[in-house]
Amino acid sequence: MDARAEDGGLNLIFDADDTLWESNVHFLEAEAEFIAELEREAARHRREIEAALRRHELEIIETHGYGRGAYVVALHRVAHELTPDERRHRMRARTEEIGARLIDRYCAPLPAVPETLEELARRHRLILFTKGNPGEQLRKLERSGLRHHFSRVGVPREKDPAAYRLLVAQAELDPERTFMIGNSPRSDINPALRAGLGAVFIPYPHTWELEHEPLDETHERFIALNGFHELRRVF
Repeated sequence: MDARAEDGGLNLIFDADDTLWESNVHFLEAEAEFIAELEREAARHRREIEAALRRHELEIIETHGYGRGAYVVALHRVAHELTPDERRHRMRARTEEIGARLIDRYCAPLPAVPETLEELARRHRLILFTKGNPGEQLRKLERSGLRHHFSRVGVPREKDPAAYRLLVAQAELDPERTFMIGNSPRSDINPALRAGLGAVFIPYPHTWELEHEPLDETHERFIALNGFHELRRVF
């Protein structure tokens, strides 16, 4: 167990995408570019493209998990389904270009994140726990310059109550002294509370629509903040 937690510090578990750095807005921008291109190439209505994309996206999550590479696979499947044969080659090439930019795009830390983590790490044990493709997430973490703040990094396939309980057991965490911090009600806040942890909700304006669900705001260990910098006041 980390000495800082033993000496009176807390265990602070952080989500990554849209908590530490911007991510979903990159998907939204890539999707807007893809839809505009497919509208021109295939003469399809925007609503039809969006419906096909949501369908393929959910199918890809089941087989490939989360991540930018998986999302690009969904884009290719939509392009193949909706583009006429004579235009598929061009649409495939444009989809490759859009996908390559998405995969390689730098995820800049959100305001106040670096300095807040630096201060919190002096008092508490910090853990990163974020779902997605492990290779992608670890590359983003290294590029962010934030890796040294975290004593442990986990990238589970899903973040449900069972995943949090497993983390607690493996990292030897005291649930009463442990808080999950993130922007997603579905993956960060509600499952952590159900697993017996505290949870800190930091809203982000572009949270992925599939991460939305009602917050358990009446829970005694639920905390809502307006921004990441407020963690220094709370912890």
